[in-house]
Parts: sequence; C-alpha cells; structure tokens
Amino acid sequence: MIKLETHCHTPGASPCADCDFDLAVKKYAAAGYGGVVITNHLSEYSYARLSGDSHREKTDSYFGCYHSAKEKLEKAGLKAFWGVEVRAYCQNGDFSEYMLYGLTERDMYDSPPFYTFTQEELFRFAEKKNAFMYQPHPFRTGVACGNPTFLHGAEAFNGHSTHFNYNALANDFCEKNHIIKMSGTDYHHDFQPVIGGIFVPDGISDEKALTEFLKNNAFDIIRDETFYERELKKNKE
Repeated sequence: MIKLETHCHTPGASPCADCDFDLAVKKYAAAGYGGVVITNHLSEYSYARLSGDSHREKTDSYFGCYHSAKEKLEKAGLKAFWGVEVRAYCQNGDFSEYMLYGLTERDMYDSPPFYTFTQEELFRFAEKKNAFMYQPHPFRTGVACGNPTFLHGAEAFNGHSTHFNYNALANDFCEKNHIIKMSGTDYHHDFQPVIGGIFVPDGISDEKALTEFLKNNAFDIIRDETFYERELKKNKE
C-alpha cells in the first residue's frame, strides 16, 4: 500500500495556490507519500484566468499545469493522477465544490466548462463516464453542503490549516448518508503540512483503476489526529 494525497493544487490553474511545487514534491516524498492527485480548481473565475480565448486553448492551459506537476512528481519517483475540483452554483447563489476523478482529458475538451453544470448534472455525467464524484470540505464556512443523493462520497477530513472545515460534521454526514469517506490535505501553500490522503494499493497507476478502487470503499483514510481533535473541540464550543 502507498500513501496517496487526494487533494493538491498548483499555481497557474488554481489562482489561490501560491506554493513552490518543487518544494511540495520534496515534502510529499519526505512524508512517505507514493502519489499525488492534482485537483486544480475549475470555476468561472479560474477558467477566465487561464491563457487563451477558446475553450480548447483554455483547456490546453489547464492541462499544461497538470503535466508540469506530473513531470516533477514522476521525476521524484511519485505517481501522479489527475482530478478536478469544480465549483457549481445553486439557484440561490450559494456554491459548492465537487471533486471528479476518472474522467479523461478528452472529456474536458469535448464538454462545456464543468462549472456550468449543476450538482445533479455533474453527477449524471460522472456516472455516464464511470467516474467518481465527491464533495470536499462540505461544511466549510461559505460553502453549501451538496445533496448526498448525487455524491459518491465526501471529505470526512480536510487538512487546510487556514480554513475551519467542521471535519466532525463532515464525518457524520458521510456516515449518516452511507457515502464514502475521503481525506485530503487541500494543499495550496508552502507553510501547509501534508496531513491528509488515503492508502491505496501500489499497483494502481491510472485514474480509471483509482476510481474503481475508490468506489469499492475498501481503504483507510489519513488524518492528523491533533488537527482533528482541535477542530472537534472548537466545534463543540
């Protein structure tokens, strides 16, 4: 088994990320991780900031960031996987974010920008493509919790240290609705420790295999217990 980071952003495609990715690779290697899923944002704002005018050009720019990160990870002996964190808006103007694994690059080129989809539309699309869809940080302040009917899972642990994620509520949300528990660091900045992820078999080497494994829900999550307990205590207060 290897440790896999499931939630990591890079500069360029994710405007909120300012990390030195070379340093991030060193941190993951030093912490014993065997792979990283690059999950850059796709929102109306981030899409507008991508280079190019056409959808093809912007998608080229998006994947350019991924392939640059992939090259650095593989050079260090770590596996690289692609996922995407999509922002979807509700009718009342609230937004949620959803993680998609198991799509192909062609799926993104051939579809309208994913941020134009509703949660249900994203889920139906994921189902059609045999992809995996979960909600990161479903109870973070300012984020709307999605409909569990249209989710395969949710982040029971999010390790972003500058947000309060209500991880205990997220854990209960997964258990109550019988959906898959995920965990991720939500890496954006150099100062963040890498404290999230899951354990996967070493033989998994592509997104489709990862998706099939996740849907079977036979894995353990990684979480920093000190971080979790601190959040839990604050939540009870």
